[in-house]
Amino acid sequence: MINMPKSFALLFWSFIILLSSCSGGGYSELKNSGLKGPVKSFREVRCDPTYSNGKWVAGKPLGNDYRVVHFDREGRFVESYSVDTSGDTLGMSTVTRDESGELKEEVFFTKFWLTPKESRMYQTSKTVLERVADDQINFEVWKGDQRLNEGANYYDKKGRLIRQVQVVGGQEMTIHYIYDKDLLVENYQEDMQGNRNATQLYSYDHFDDHGNWTLKLIYIDEDMIAPDVALSREIEYY
Repeated sequence: MINMPKSFALLFWSFIILLSSCSGGGYSELKNSGLKGPVKSFREVRCDPTYSNGKWVAGKPLGNDYRVVHFDREGRFVESYSVDTSGDTLGMSTVTRDESGELKEEVFFTKFWLTPKESRMYQTSKTVLERVADDQINFEVWKGDQRLNEGANYYDKKGRLIRQVQVVGGQEMTIHYIYDKDLLVENYQEDMQGNRNATQLYSYDHFDDHGNWTLKLIYIDEDMIAPDVALSREIEYY
């Protein structure tokens, strides 16, 4: 994971955070994700940070895709999409719940092209979740009959993800999440020897009338001199 290209690594982290914030069990996944108000959906675009008039702003998109996430009126995660600039869906995830509303499974699909004109969505992985305590949810990630990895998410009293332990190929890795008030400001990896790496730092600008950010600056350099990605977000409310 450490050697992933920058743009892919940042996109990967965003999906991990989304999955991990879905704590279920009567919690509002919307609130746990740091969102306020009756959010129906949001659209996120990864952009090249541009310094203009004394501050960093979102410049040109870094890729040809963006992400859309939907919530229901109770603030529960419904589905997410990766969409290209022409409006075609490149990938998606959907969830299933038990009778109490607890999130039990998230399934990921990716578009594959069969011919230059014909494509089809195929299931690429499935994450199975099980709550074992008020502050802990275990998970397993499967590709068909093969278990890719497993681990556990740990939450604070506000229902926010504070730690995720992953076990891949017998190697354990911990991802830590640090907040300032309701905003995620840092996350980093820690290996079994206690070595810290893959740090990402976040700052925010531009907030809407509900207090939700519309510009997130992502830094890989801990000096935070210049952001690596500007994440622009548009929010639709019920």
